Amino acid sequence: MKNRLKPLLIAVIVLVLLAGVLVWSKLNRVVAQPKWIASDQRTTYFYGSVDAGKATGIPYWIWLAMPRIFPEHMPGTGGYASLGLSWEEGREMPAGFAKQRIGYIRVTGNCALCHVISQPGGPDQPPIIVAAMPGRTTDLKPLLNFVAECATDSRFNADELFAEIDSDTKLSYFDRLLYRYVLIPRTRKALIDNPEQVLFSPALRAHIRDPHSSEPFADPSMRSLRDIVIQQIELGQKQISTSR
Repeated sequence: MKNRLKPLLIAVIVLVLLAGVLVWSKLNRVVAQPKWIASDQRTTYFYGSVDAGKATGIPYWIWLAMPRIFPEHMPGTGGYASLGLSWEEGREMPAGFAKQRIGYIRVTGNCALCHVISQPGGPDQPPIIVAAMPGRTTDLKPLLNFVAECATDSRFNADELFAEIDSDTKLSYFDRLLYRYVLIPRTRKALIDNPEQVLFSPALRAHIRDPHSSEPFADPSMRSLRDIVIQQIELGQKQISTSR
């Protein structure tokens, strides 16, 4: 009897291990962002992930679908740009949003979401994107209000979201299950509870609460990021003076 049970037990253990690896891969495995993001300080600052995995993040396909499904919750036309965010011409998303696969592809906020500023360009010219300005930051309330209002809308459900997501990509069978039963309900609850916690890592949230505190920059990587922002503020000042 024991000899018969041993292969069955081994098979069960193997299946449990494989299931564990699959769940970890789909929910927690960190994959580095594309190399172009780390190609220079400016793109790292604009689009680089901060504290990968420490913010819940919005699943990318949900992030992409929300402005199309819920335009009435935005102050105007133009998608995320209507929320006062700075968007470089030709880029996939506004400055300050970082796209990265951490199990699934998710979107989080970084320092540029607050610090990068758009200024009107000349006639028939795109806005001037200023890397940072001393004493001025982007108002995050319109963005936070938008994602929270989307989450409380009855249309924030798998059927409505899939109707839009399917026009952009074809999710695998497993990913559709993951979105329907885990990511969509979890994201909805998290956005209702605290959208700031969804978008930002603990260190960035601490910095938003108290911009003058040095505590969020105790980690060497955060100190390095702070130095980049300071450099970008100096470049921003030069950019402004040159454009006048």
